Amino acid sequence: MSDDDRILMCPENVREGMGLGPIFCVITAEQVEAFARATDADNPLYTAESPAAVQIAPPTMRLLDYALLIAKHFRGGSGGVHAKHRNEFFAPMRVGQTIRTDGRITKTWHKRGKFYFELEYESRDVENDELLMRQAITAVLLIEGRMQ
Repeated sequence: MSDDDRILMCPENVREGMGLGPIFCVITAEQVEAFARATDADNPLYTAESPAAVQIAPPTMRLLDYALLIAKHFRGGSGGVHAKHRNEFFAPMRVGQTIRTDGRITKTWHKRGKFYFELEYESRDVENDELLMRQAITAVLLIEGRMQ
């Protein structure tokens, strides 16, 4: 879906079962080292001098992919309030690896006058389809800068 084809981010357009993605990224040594420095992660596996055969990424480096999935599919709106996040890690992301992330809106509901949605997404290695991470977020959609 191109930027011009994106739909407005509003409760009427966020529906259970909607697929989001895919998005792709290549894990680079520069990204890994910058993220590790920014988060004070001093594990030697995150450096180019890794004692392992392959440099790996901190497991939390791609936690914000939900925002990229949403931005690829939706436009406008005032964003949302991140209410909950859960994740499962299955295998490390390695430098040089290409990652594919796909998501699905699994639940929408109104509660106390607010609109909530849950987005589940998973990241896999493009070459061998190995499951790396499975995550889910729950968010409250903001309308015109306030919680709806």
